[in-house]
Amino acid sequence: MTAVSFDPAVFDTPEYWRDPYPHLKVLRDHFPVYHDEMHGLWYITRYDDVCNAFKDNVHYSSKNLERSMALVFGTTMMQFDGEEHTKRRNIVAPEFSGRRMDPLIPIIEKNTQDLVDRITAQAAERLAQGFADKGEVELIDAFSSRLPVMVIIDMLGLPQKDHDLFHEWYPAMMAGLTGTPEQRTYGIECNQQFHAYIDKLVDERSVNPGEDLISKLCTAEVDGARMSKEDIKAFSSLLLVAGGETTDKAIGNMWVHMMENPDQFAEVKRDPELFDRVFTETMRITPPAGSQQRDVIEPVELYGQTIPVGAEAHFSIFAANHDERVFDHPDEFDIFRDDLYFGRELRSGYFEGGRAGHLGFGLGKHFCVGYQLARSEAVIGSKALLQAMGNPRVKAGGAAHIQVAGPMNEQPRLDLEFEVV
Repeated sequence: MTAVSFDPAVFDTPEYWRDPYPHLKVLRDHFPVYHDEMHGLWYITRYDDVCNAFKDNVHYSSKNLERSMALVFGTTMMQFDGEEHTKRRNIVAPEFSGRRMDPLIPIIEKNTQDLVDRITAQAAERLAQGFADKGEVELIDAFSSRLPVMVIIDMLGLPQKDHDLFHEWYPAMMAGLTGTPEQRTYGIECNQQFHAYIDKLVDERSVNPGEDLISKLCTAEVDGARMSKEDIKAFSSLLLVAGGETTDKAIGNMWVHMMENPDQFAEVKRDPELFDRVFTETMRITPPAGSQQRDVIEPVELYGQTIPVGAEAHFSIFAANHDERVFDHPDEFDIFRDDLYFGRELRSGYFEGGRAGHLGFGLGKHFCVGYQLARSEAVIGSKALLQAMGNPRVKAGGAAHIQVAGPMNEQPRLDLEFEVV
């Protein structure tokens, strides 16, 4: 029997970032705990193990984010453990869950309709220029990368006239997390520019608060704890980037999957409420982030191996969401699968009937507070797009490819054409 080997150099190739899942299956099947000495990481790849690791605050710490995220955004609640994390999260989390979401729905709908109107106007202009009776749109630039930024601008109470400035800043800050040294430097510069932009606003709204999120963060207090000015600026940066990047990828990938699965798209067109399932399955099969990493603060014993104190553990969301031990035909997009939890709450791995929740937004104490916002934007936005475009399809000769999170992404693009009514 031939021994199975694995070369970690593959992680540095475009091949891997185009399609990481076959490589991660090798790790799941043969090296469920894998020491990547080349990159100084310990990979954990099976669903149950990743779930357990996310919920384990004894053996793992988020302090590693001080060496990455904090360098770009400043100090955020994500890099804290224990009581310090809980204090900060309790101040922020209520603004993103339950009834606090209700006032945001009109903002999402308004901004969605603005963009749909723009798409329709562009199609009408092309008609006038002799493009017969066909409409067309490049969905990523015209819609999916724009909607979340517009919503976040409204949430923070910032002027929409500066949309293009925010739209330039957020991908630069995101690239600064994992990109080249030059991208890191530029990401830090963009974050500093954003902080300077909102600095006076934080001061003003601390004294004269309004109904926007910056005002709420300036005045919110939980058990005597309040966010500092730097906390507020750093969180606003994180919201702009994480909210923009994840929702952008979610909407774009949802529509690529629909184009690649016409039978399922036909069902969605008959019942647009199924977009909620489209979102959930998209978060499983092509999540917006491929992994999270943690510092090991107590030895971890797993599969006969010991991950030592001081090591950095890599929780592979990509691998866990494709674990065939949990999901049937895990590499196939299926909004009707019966092994995935399609509800809205994702606080633990398994739910009634043994269905498993996707890990696209993390798990445990560091479950993404913006999950519900991203879900609402993606579902509401997609319903409005369907209504505007009717029966879209990939334009002949156009591009349509999944946005895989990683440092070697192709420029995302989705060229659609549709009849103008």
